[in-house]
Amino acid sequence: MNLENKNGPLYKVVHYLDNFLERFSFIFLVIANMCLALMLVGTFATIFLRLFTISFYWIWPWTMQCFVWMSFFGFFVVYRQKKDIVVDFLIINLGPKAVLATRYIVPILIMIIMGFILKEMPVIISSQVGVIDGVLTPWGGELERYTLSIPLGVSCLLIFLNSFLELIKTYLGFPEDLPSYSSDIEA
Repeated sequence: MNLENKNGPLYKVVHYLDNFLERFSFIFLVIANMCLALMLVGTFATIFLRLFTISFYWIWPWTMQCFVWMSFFGFFVVYRQKKDIVVDFLIINLGPKAVLATRYIVPILIMIIMGFILKEMPVIISSQVGVIDGVLTPWGGELERYTLSIPLGVSCLLIFLNSFLELIKTYLGFPEDLPSYSSDIEA
């Protein structure tokens, strides 16, 4: 790591942004787990109440809503915590120059993909009109359909920022954050 300017303003920005993204990762992890818990409770209630011929039609649509939210909130968490699928054994075998090249190329590609999704978010949200049948709200009425895509947009924005941060870290000479299984490979 380039230590000559370790306390410089760019290092402070990197540290701040890293902490910011880590906090969001934790918050999104909690939200995704809450969605999973609500799905499990809803499914259990549906199965258990069927024994008594009791049925609430709104449980299933809320379960589906929670599934979509869990997936989209978890999207950023999986990426941030490096739990995504990577094929790094090939790059590692090609040597340190290939590893360094991928540290630049991969975040740029991810930023391009996230940029396209973010560019299309207004179209995606505006095309999701109406309500989601059965997703009843406490204030009466049903949840709007566009609420399905909001977590996707936020996760894409955070992944874009995380990829940008990875580029800055590479430029500054920070060591690569390796997935948790990588220590098993080296041992």
